[in-house]
Amino acid sequence: MRHEVAMKSAQPGSSAVSASKSKPSDDDPPSRSAASGPAAVADKSEFFFPGEGLSALLIHGLTGTPYEMRWLGERMAAAGIRVRGVRLAGHAGAPEELGAANYDNWYESVVLGFEELRQYGDPNIVVGLSAGAVLAARLAIDQREAVTGIVMLAPALFLPRSTTLALQMVRKLGRIAKTLYLYSPGDSDIHDAAARRVHPTTHLFPLMGPINLLDMSKIVRKRLERVTQPALLIHSRRDHTCPMRRNVSFVMKHLGSAEKRCVILEESYHVITVDTEKEQVAAEVLNFAKQFRQLSPRAASG
Repeated sequence: MRHEVAMKSAQPGSSAVSASKSKPSDDDPPSRSAASGPAAVADKSEFFFPGEGLSALLIHGLTGTPYEMRWLGERMAAAGIRVRGVRLAGHAGAPEELGAANYDNWYESVVLGFEELRQYGDPNIVVGLSAGAVLAARLAIDQREAVTGIVMLAPALFLPRSTTLALQMVRKLGRIAKTLYLYSPGDSDIHDAAARRVHPTTHLFPLMGPINLLDMSKIVRKRLERVTQPALLIHSRRDHTCPMRRNVSFVMKHLGSAEKRCVILEESYHVITVDTEKEQVAAEVLNFAKQFRQLSPRAASG
C-alpha cells in the first residue's frame, strides 16, 4: 500500500569492469537501447552520440532523467567526443519503479554504460549531476586508471540539514518508510523559466529514494580521498537542493586529486546542465575534457 505525503519543498535531486569484446564501430551504438540524434523536448530516453579519441559517460540525478544531460551531451558530441547518457535504474518511469530500486541498482546502470564505452579503447571521462556526481565518484574510485577524469556537477554529497533530518526521522519508521511517497507540486530547481517549463519534473516519488541517496553519499564521502583522477567541480551559489558551500568545501578538501578545479556559478539553481549558465557549464566541461582526447594522425589532420 502506498501512502502519499504532500509537501512544498524542493526535490532532493535533479534533478570494475573489463570487456573482452572486439572494439565496436561508432557507426553502431552500444547494444543497450539508446536514442541518438537531436534532443527533442522532454526526451527522457538514454542517448548515444558517436565520436573519436575520447568517451564520456553522462549520469543524471535522483528523480531526474537523461534529458537533463542531453544538451550537454550534444555539445560534447559536436566537439567530436563520443557520449553515452545512461538512465539510472527506476528512473523515467512510474514512482513505484523508483521505489523498488536502491543505490546499488543505480550504480549497476552506471557500470553497464561504462562497460559499453570501454569497448572503444579510448580514454574515458565521467560526468555526473547531483546524485549522478556521487555515482561518478564511486565509479572513479572503483575503476581507478580506467577513468581518466571526473566532472562533478552540483554534487549531492550533502542535502540541506533540515531535509536530512526529516529523512532520518522517516527512516526510523522502518518498513512503513518504504510505503511513503512525497508529493511536491513545485517545479525542478531551475532558475530559467523557459527551461523550467519544459523540464520533466517528478511530482510524486518514494522517500526511500533520497534516503538511499543519503546512504550512498555517506559511503562515498568516506572514500572521496581515493578519487585521484583530474577533477572539475561546478556548483551554483544559488543551489537550493544541494547547498553550495558545504558540498564544495568538502569536495575540494577531501578529493584526492592532485589536479582539481572549482567553478562557482552565480545565477543558476541546481540543474545547471539546462539552466541559465548552461553555456558556461558546457564550455568548462569541454575545456576540461579536451586534455584527454587522443586522436589518430588522420583524424587530427582532418
